[in-house]
Amino acid sequence: MSEPMLSVRDLEVTYHGHGGHVPAVRGVSFDLEKGDSLGLAGESGCGKSTLANALLRLLPAGTEVSGQIILDGKDVLNLTPGGLRAARWTSGAIIFQGALHALNPVQTVGEQIAEPMLVHQTAASDSAARERVVELLRRVGLPAARADSYPHQLSGGQRQRVLIAMALACDPLLLIADEPTTALDLMVQAQVLDLLHDLKEERDLTLMFITHDLSVLTYACRRLAVMYAGRIVEEGPAWDVFENASHPYTRALAAAFPTIGDEASRMAPSGLGGDPPTPDNLPQGCPFHPRCPLAHDACLPAEPDLRSSGLERSAACVLV
Repeated sequence: MSEPMLSVRDLEVTYHGHGGHVPAVRGVSFDLEKGDSLGLAGESGCGKSTLANALLRLLPAGTEVSGQIILDGKDVLNLTPGGLRAARWTSGAIIFQGALHALNPVQTVGEQIAEPMLVHQTAASDSAARERVVELLRRVGLPAARADSYPHQLSGGQRQRVLIAMALACDPLLLIADEPTTALDLMVQAQVLDLLHDLKEERDLTLMFITHDLSVLTYACRRLAVMYAGRIVEEGPAWDVFENASHPYTRALAAAFPTIGDEASRMAPSGLGGDPPTPDNLPQGCPFHPRCPLAHDACLPAEPDLRSSGLERSAACVLV
């Protein structure tokens, strides 16, 4: 059996600041096979974006990272600066959330899409890079003339398409989409999701899709992992997890999205009251127990590990 495209083992990410140590990711492990797709879900502050940035070592200086990240056979955490530059954009690329902030306001979008091609020498010349820019813009549904536009001259959906084109510039093996549909209206969200789905199929991309919206992930990904308080608390086939969640947190997330045409689902309480714990002040035992409607004494002694909850499924709950 071939090695996975991405293998993560016991990943820990801790931020250091004036307030002390903040453990944002705590012992996360998973594999992602070539051509497969994994959705990462959870509320804001659960560690999703920190995990995504850790995969390509895009975290702020001074952040403590331990564990193992093997991407396309490369040990990311032990790469030299030169090796890391070579791996970014080619082995793995990321579509950041907030396109207006991710793009340089004083460069045209064509210049920004071309830059990684010229840096990594995947285009032989400026003219070849320009041709590739036009090809990528057309593929993401934008006219070639938009290459000469500045980010502020584009709509939110157009800017998001530019970020997708930029991420694809060097034909990466792994594409990480960090909340690429946030702040877009429903019609544009659907267009971006369809585009990512088509690109994945055409290029046999390995995809990691990050969002708080479970319903989006059931469409975009084959597998789903749910994070809470810096850890994965449930993992399995996306539709199975969404329809028949094992962990109370996943069930509460799924219930937060009403079913079209079902009035009862729109009025039903989600069961997800309160707020997630802050990473530097986690409760004893299961971090979810203060909000969990099924919490009991067995949740308090220790934080549960992932355990089997069905075929190709696991959950971190004492009730499993």
